[in-house]
Amino acid sequence: MVAEHSPQRILLTWADIAAAAASLEPDMRELLLELIRAKNPGVATSVTTADGPWYVKGVHVRGHIGVGEEAVDLDLSPTAGLTIVTARNGTGKTSIADGARHTLSGGTKRSYQVLARNIHYPNRDIVVTLSNGRRDMQIICGADEVVNWRDATGSLSTPPSEWTEAFERYMPVLLYPEMSQVIQDPSNLHAFLKDALELTALEELQAILKTDRDKGTAARRAVEAAQTGALNGIVNVGQAELATMVQNCGAFPEDEAQARILALVETLPESASPPLGLPDKWAVDDGLRERAVRVLTRLDDVGRADAAGATALLGVLQKALAPGDTRLDDLRDRDVCPVCQTAGHEWVRLATEEAGRLRTTTRDLRAATTAAAEALRDLGGCFPAVLGDSVRRTLTQMEDPATELRMMQWDRLVRVAADLTTVTPSVTLLTEALDESADLAAWYGKVRDELLTRRDDVIAAQATVRVHIGSWMDVRARERPAVMRLAVAERLDRRVDRWIRTARENIFAPIGKEVMELWSVLNPDADLKLTGIALTGGTKLRRSVSLDLADGDVALPTGKNSSAVLSTGQRNALSLATYLPRATQPESPFGFLILDDPIHAFDTWRVRYLARHLITLAERFQVVVFTHDDRLWRELRGLGAMPTHIRMDRHGDGRPQVRVRNVASPGIQRLNEIQQILGAEKESPIGTPGAVTAMTLTICRQAVDTEVVAQIEMLGRRIGSPEATVVAELRKARKTLDQLALLNNYARRAGLRAIDVEGFAPTVHALNGAAHGRAPDGEPQLWVRQTRKIIKAVQKVWS
Repeated sequence: MVAEHSPQRILLTWADIAAAAASLEPDMRELLLELIRAKNPGVATSVTTADGPWYVKGVHVRGHIGVGEEAVDLDLSPTAGLTIVTARNGTGKTSIADGARHTLSGGTKRSYQVLARNIHYPNRDIVVTLSNGRRDMQIICGADEVVNWRDATGSLSTPPSEWTEAFERYMPVLLYPEMSQVIQDPSNLHAFLKDALELTALEELQAILKTDRDKGTAARRAVEAAQTGALNGIVNVGQAELATMVQNCGAFPEDEAQARILALVETLPESASPPLGLPDKWAVDDGLRERAVRVLTRLDDVGRADAAGATALLGVLQKALAPGDTRLDDLRDRDVCPVCQTAGHEWVRLATEEAGRLRTTTRDLRAATTAAAEALRDLGGCFPAVLGDSVRRTLTQMEDPATELRMMQWDRLVRVAADLTTVTPSVTLLTEALDESADLAAWYGKVRDELLTRRDDVIAAQATVRVHIGSWMDVRARERPAVMRLAVAERLDRRVDRWIRTARENIFAPIGKEVMELWSVLNPDADLKLTGIALTGGTKLRRSVSLDLADGDVALPTGKNSSAVLSTGQRNALSLATYLPRATQPESPFGFLILDDPIHAFDTWRVRYLARHLITLAERFQVVVFTHDDRLWRELRGLGAMPTHIRMDRHGDGRPQVRVRNVASPGIQRLNEIQQILGAEKESPIGTPGAVTAMTLTICRQAVDTEVVAQIEMLGRRIGSPEATVVAELRKARKTLDQLALLNNYARRAGLRAIDVEGFAPTVHALNGAAHGRAPDGEPQLWVRQTRKIIKAVQKVWS
């Protein structure tokens, strides 16, 4: 997919864009030149052409992620070359790499999550020292992660925007969390590659046009909203002819259509139709309900007490007790009952008492009857008024299917309310009627509000339709320039989109070609081939990378999931293949590359392929690789390279520190350690002279064996011997002299010089004797010096 491109004009600067305006249509040209004048791009000195290339001279990290109070200082040679920093997981290598990345980027936001604060020591102190060979500069990062440049006088300043922009474009530091985003989802390749392209001016123009287009879109929506408001008002009034005219002419009518609309508006009536005669709302008052229930219950109780005809009986008793009747007067005098003619039972007293009781009963009944009548009369407001014909017709026109039943319910409750003045209902009947009235009141309240709202809308629309139309025309006149500008801006935006696509394709062509070449370097023996890569999709959204893959000679289907066939190791190789061309563009002001764990998921062969490429890169760049795997350093040595090898480890209890050591030679490292011990032993003896000598010889033998085995492993890689074969031959050569003989064998096969084994035989015998408890006499420092000669000779195999 990376095809040969015919030469096309690429617009990269504002001057290029201004020159291209001449070929545009007049309205687009005028708008573009106006935007360029408003932008007024200055001519800034780019870091890419200023003082580069820059190299890293030192990294000082303290109080950042996994590095606590004890600072880690990484001293580097500020020139092209290769440095391998190895450390076990959890030692702090990524903490140092992240600190360097954050500081060098000018504090650019990370694309990955990290807890940057060290919980044991909050006072962050990161200093990255850079050099271009003529002068040094320092970039520092403090507790708040704010990054500053520090000049020779100690003054601090914000990193120049050209520097931070260049860092984002060329990305000279790549951490594994950034790489893993591509490993986990290769669709992230677009952002990985696109950011490497110098499209700043075109993308700024695109952003400016977006602002113009947003303003024009907002103006168009304002006019459309004004037209919609006017149309709604007209529809509510019921002016079908005017509504049709407004709808058909659109939000931006021509002058003739506008004149017809305004003329028709003048014919609208000035007043609205008469209002509806809607009955008022009502509600069932709980207090009145309780009172009515209470008095009806009382009336019922009193009525039962009068069930025996107390009123009639009272009348008889009152007549019997009233004076003036000769016969009754005689019977009272003789105490003879007028009913049963029995004498001597004090019937007058008994009749008087019974008359008093009946008199009380009839009085209570009259009071209860009066209270019930009053309570029922007061309930009149708890029932609906009579439903008029006009309202009945209005309700009938509603779409609610329950309306007919509701009107029947209404009429029944009106009759119930009328009967309350003549008929005393039971408590049960009254309660049911009031519940039904409350339900109807709730329904009617909503219906009435809806009818009034419709009525209000009609009144408001008819009263303000001229205002709506006038407002619409005013908004149209006000926003018309912005809407007309929008049309031009959209055409110009499409032209800028084509410019970006052209620039993207032409700039990416060499990068894409290099990506495929590097993929071949990292996968020379794989059946899966990368035959094409391109940036595809839009320039704003749905941007993606298209990969053309083939299994042998068979092309694999392309599409969104084409990368799903890649293994984890191949995805890592793909991320490196896309990253390195981006970081090593000739325009980059950075002479360094810092890589964190680039051999993740790599097998031994792919590590070897990467090692070869890093050797080539190190001829032009300062390459610093952080890794937990010694395979890369061994492969580099096996290829004859002499990279600087730095090892980091944690030591100490309580507050562990990260120790940095240069261990390009593991044997020399052990000798340096025993030499330090012997130097301290003079001040504070650690044992008897014989014991010190035995310890020295034992460590010296370990140093020789370690160095020889490391060199054999690297030579085995040099001659292409399988790792299993190398391990088997080392297992057979258990003695030091046998290992030296195996070393010479590999050296000769690699076309390198052999060493004089016999010349070192006495020293080797002495070292072996000490390992078996037969330590010879002699000054320990002498044995160290003799051992150092053996190791130096072993190292000269490569010279």
